[in-house]
Amino acid sequence: MAGAARDALMERAVDWIVLLTSGQATDQDRQRFERWLASHPEHARAWAEVDGIMRQPLAQLRGAADAAPGPARAARAALLQGSGLDRRRVLKLAMLFSGVSAGALMADRYIPLAGLSATYSTHTGERQTYTLEDGSMLTLNARSAADVHYDDMRRTVVLRQGGLYAETRSDSRPFVVQTRYGAVTGGESHLAVIQFDAYAVASALESTLVLHPEHGSPLALPQAGTAAFDRNRAWQREDAAQASWRSGILSVRDARLAEVIAQLRAYQPGVIRLSPEAATLRVFGVFPLDDPRQTLLALGETLPIQVRRYGPWLTLVDAA
Repeated sequence: MAGAARDALMERAVDWIVLLTSGQATDQDRQRFERWLASHPEHARAWAEVDGIMRQPLAQLRGAADAAPGPARAARAALLQGSGLDRRRVLKLAMLFSGVSAGALMADRYIPLAGLSATYSTHTGERQTYTLEDGSMLTLNARSAADVHYDDMRRTVVLRQGGLYAETRSDSRPFVVQTRYGAVTGGESHLAVIQFDAYAVASALESTLVLHPEHGSPLALPQAGTAAFDRNRAWQREDAAQASWRSGILSVRDARLAEVIAQLRAYQPGVIRLSPEAATLRVFGVFPLDDPRQTLLALGETLPIQVRRYGPWLTLVDAA
């Protein structure tokens, strides 16, 4: 089947999921679906593929909704205030996940649940800079959320998700970025921190930092150095600067494709699914963050991968 015809067929299968899980399908609608499904083997294959793909992320999204029911309600209210076109798009994306509420789904792809109650947050594709009470400048990457707590002992920024860049001012109190894996501490400095699913990465762009894994030994990070850390240890990395995203650029030097895709997801409302086989490929290059589609095309031309798009809401990246 030609690419255009296949994409059209997958879109039709998506439309059927939207209708049948909307709670508004009639008996006639269900009969029309059964006739469509039985009319050609390709229809059944398209339905099985889309339905199977869309069901896989359910546990994670349901967990997010259960963990933050208040933010989920706030997101649902925001959904109801949107335009008709926006509501249709969000509803369609929500129904793709078969059972996840439209509010929780919107929060996941447009307004992160963590961001609804955070001190500062950004939406998909959005970067923002904030001035803190001591004059320090805090810039959040897309789909990021952070809480700020200052007291007499230290200045703390809790990075709930995503990435940040900070230009800190001189102060008797240390500046601390707290992540789910441990803390990054410094004084007057320029620093960047980004969280991934299993670890965080910190860059000392000016002055020095100290990384404190939750259960591991501290690691001193010299100026211009980059290191990663999880809860148990920290290790040096030979990366390009981790703050190139401030200008909408993703600068990559020998990073796993999984890490690159994780950063692209912050800029694309639609879902990007990456196969385990492709996740370990190494990436070099400079790519536009604000145009994820162009970046995915470039990756497809330089890596042994296959990039398949099913409309604006789903992109599959597999090993070729």
